[in-house]
Amino acid sequence: YQSDARPWVVGYSGGKDSTTALQLIWTAIAGLPAAKRKKKVYVISSDTLVETPVVSNYIDKTLERIEQTATEIGLPFKTQKVVPEIDKSFWVNLIGRGYPAPSRRFRWCTERLKIDPANEFIKNRVTEFGEVIMVLGVREQESATRSQVMAMHRIEGSKLSRHSSLLNAFVYAPIASFSTDDVWT
Repeated sequence: YQSDARPWVVGYSGGKDSTTALQLIWTAIAGLPAAKRKKKVYVISSDTLVETPVVSNYIDKTLERIEQTATEIGLPFKTQKVVPEIDKSFWVNLIGRGYPAPSRRFRWCTERLKIDPANEFIKNRVTEFGEVIMVLGVREQESATRSQVMAMHRIEGSKLSRHSSLLNAFVYAPIASFSTDDVWT
């Protein structure tokens, strides 16, 4: 955190892995003296606009609490919910373009509804700051594929990896070596 001026963008879904990563970052930065908490930390969450009201309300309340508490205790955290552009939304694709409902074999929704809006936010921060560091709650033990992808993008001798598709965006995965039990603990 203190090694450079690149802002951090923490991807937060509300699940166990992203919550663990966010909690680790929060705790570490809260432990720094106030004078050293200068770098902005953005916490972003993707809203597909087709989440259940329970999930949507949970994310909204959590982001609100994160920002409110950060302000109260002097942490440089800023929250942002990102949403898909209307022309890439679920209903435009399903009804307007005639896409079939998402399935295991045709998962068109994740890219358009979650990843693209997050990437747009990151690109805007890259434009603003030159480079950013994404903090992701990804783990090698999630799957063999995840482990391979993480290894492929790793930067030798660094705690950072290259982002798979965004220039000037790097990835820090603080829970990369955690097991599921580690996450729950």
